Amino acid sequence: MPISTSPTTPIQINTLILLAYKRAGVLPVEATITGANMSAKLSHGKVLLDLILDNLAVEGFMARTMDFYDLPVVAGTASYTLPDTLLDVYEDAVFTETGQTTELICKQIDIATWQTLTDKTTESTRPQLYTVFKDAELPVVKLWPVPSVAGTLRLKSVRLLGDNSTVTNSPDLQRYWLDVLVWMLGWYIAVDSSMPAETIGMLQLTAMDKKKSAVRFSFERPSQQAIVSYTTQWSS
Repeated sequence: MPISTSPTTPIQINTLILLAYKRAGVLPVEATITGANMSAKLSHGKVLLDLILDNLAVEGFMARTMDFYDLPVVAGTASYTLPDTLLDVYEDAVFTETGQTTELICKQIDIATWQTLTDKTTESTRPQLYTVFKDAELPVVKLWPVPSVAGTLRLKSVRLLGDNSTVTNSPDLQRYWLDVLVWMLGWYIAVDSSMPAETIGMLQLTAMDKKKSAVRFSFERPSQQAIVSYTTQWSS
C-alpha cells in the first residue's frame, strides 16, 4: 500500500476554534463553520486563543519567537523604545557604526548595575553597555556611554506571537502545537460555557500535559558536550 510522504495541511484558525467547541462538548461533531450562531462563537474563540498564545511567553523563549532586531542608533541619543511586536531583548548585543563593518560587543547589564553608573551622560564613539527598562507598556533600551556616532545595534530579541484576527490563517506556531491549542481552547470554552466540573477537569489535565510536552520541544536545541572531571593519582 502506498505511503503518503506529504506533510499535513496546517489547520486554519476558524477550524481550530470549531474543533475546540466540539472538544468541549458545546457543539456536536457534525457542526460546521457556517452553522447557526457561529459568528459569535468564532469571535469569542479568537479572543481566547489570543490569550492562550500571549500567555505562552511565561513558559520561556521559544525558538520560533527568537530572532535579531536591528535598532537604529542616533548620535547623541541613549534611550530607545522598542516596537510593540517585541516582548524582550536579552544577552549581549553588537554595535556597528554607520559606514563601517567592524562589529563591537555591547554587553547587557541589569538595572541595579545601571544605577551604579555615576555619569550616565558620558559620551563615546560607541555604546559599551545597555540595559532594558520594562516599567512602561513597551520595553526601553538605554545605552552607555551615549553614542557620539550613528550606527546599528543588533539585539537578540523575542517577539510576540501573531494574533488570530484573520481566521483563514493558521496560528503562529509549529504544527505540533495545533492539537495542544485545540485542547487548551476547549478547556477555556468549557469554563466559559459552564460545562460540568468533570469535563472541565479532564480538558484541563489533558491540555496542561500536552502543553508541557510541546513547550519542552519548542526551545533551541544546540549540540551539547558533556565534560567529566574527576581526581586521579596523577592529578596535581
